Amino acid sequence: MDFINDNLILVSITMFVFLLAIFNELKIKEGNICGLSPMQAVKLINQNAVIFDLRDKNEFEKKHLLDSQNIVAEEVLDKAGSLKKPVLIVCDSGGVSKKSSLALRQKDVEQAFYIKGGITEWERASLPTTSEQS
Repeated sequence: MDFINDNLILVSITMFVFLLAIFNELKIKEGNICGLSPMQAVKLINQNAVIFDLRDKNEFEKKHLLDSQNIVAEEVLDKAGSLKKPVLIVCDSGGVSKKSSLALRQKDVEQAFYIKGGITEWERASLPTTSEQS
């Protein structure tokens, strides 16, 4: 007990760093729960998932996943909240869609997912896209 009293600042900093590390691990694990590889996303799409593409309209018109809907991130909660189907969210690199899928899960939409790496990773896996010109 004398050690703790004599080194209160050191013990406090150590506890803070320990708690920060635990919090960080939980955040990483939370993101991995709803993050899918492109091949896992294909399986979800085959289960009739609704696909929301959060990229801007011009990027969406150039290329997007078949049957995806182009919406802005702020609309995700409104559009997906009442759906009974799985929801797959896509963006350029996965960052925006990850935040949106986690926000949906916090609103009790348990089947909200995103593609890790976004449409970039989708194309890297040689999976098809379509365009408005197609």
